[in-house]
Amino acid sequence: MPSIAQNIYRLKNIGLPAMTSLNDFANEIRLSSGKISYLSSKAESHYKTYYIPKVSGKVRLIAQPSRELKAIQAWILRNILDKLSVSSCSKGFELGTSILDNAIPHIGSNFILTIDLKDFFPNVAASKVYGVFNSIGYNKELSTLLTNLCTYDGGLPQGAPTSPKLANLVCAKLDARIQGYAGSRGIVYTRYADDMTFSANTITKIIKTKQFIGTIISDEGFKINNNKTVVCGTKRQKKITGLILSENNVGIGRMKYREIRVKIHHLFIDKSSDYAHINGMLAYVYSVDRKSYNKLYSYIASLTKKNSSSIAIDNIAAKKITKNYN
Repeated sequence: MPSIAQNIYRLKNIGLPAMTSLNDFANEIRLSSGKISYLSSKAESHYKTYYIPKVSGKVRLIAQPSRELKAIQAWILRNILDKLSVSSCSKGFELGTSILDNAIPHIGSNFILTIDLKDFFPNVAASKVYGVFNSIGYNKELSTLLTNLCTYDGGLPQGAPTSPKLANLVCAKLDARIQGYAGSRGIVYTRYADDMTFSANTITKIIKTKQFIGTIISDEGFKINNNKTVVCGTKRQKKITGLILSENNVGIGRMKYREIRVKIHHLFIDKSSDYAHINGMLAYVYSVDRKSYNKLYSYIASLTKKNSSSIAIDNIAAKKITKNYN
């Protein structure tokens, strides 16, 4: 078992706060030890819970931490968790990564398998969160304290700022085991939070992966949402975390492009005034599909020229469409 001095050296070496007690944590975060102890022991009473509907018609439980608890979680995220590296297969919730990074590795593949993990955050057990903090050098007291402050009802709360990063760190072993299977067989694997994607050039590899991968997922404490398990081949549109894969490219796809184009047109003929929504969609397209964005921007420019008397031209939100994306 590593000594206190060894743990402190290890923490300092990787740029983490060298804490060994509640008082150390209180000094670092500049709150009283009594307040932190109270929040740690009564953390579950400091969440507001509510349900939001899923596309499937079911509901998702959101556990929103109080302002005080959320501030502590944000400190833990900024000063500890964000300094830790996750698996190279993990493409979600990391600085500088997006759904585009999750899709690009699969360009050119003939067959795609997508798997959704059921109730992802709640199924990340508190014991595994403890393991993350303990493995980087924090002793039992600190690991327990940090775990209590970041978990809800035995898992990760969907609503806490620490949950996405902790989920990725916990999934490091899952990713390593899956990559060990996939990589040696020429199968590309990426994970965006609870969305797992596998691609290969033969259907046999994909089918074998589908049959075998469930064992690893189950061993690591997760469950597959069978209703969202999809295999796409050469005759079916390949979709990865909302993006459409073609033979040598990835983007929003023709249907989404046409949908946005129609919405923009409605602005200029005064059938809509939802400028904020359109600006948000344009920002999204800009981040994942520059080619489609340029086409939409050119369309906006042409409509501006043709409809110089439109109310949309004088609307401040409409000006943001052209100004923000110039």
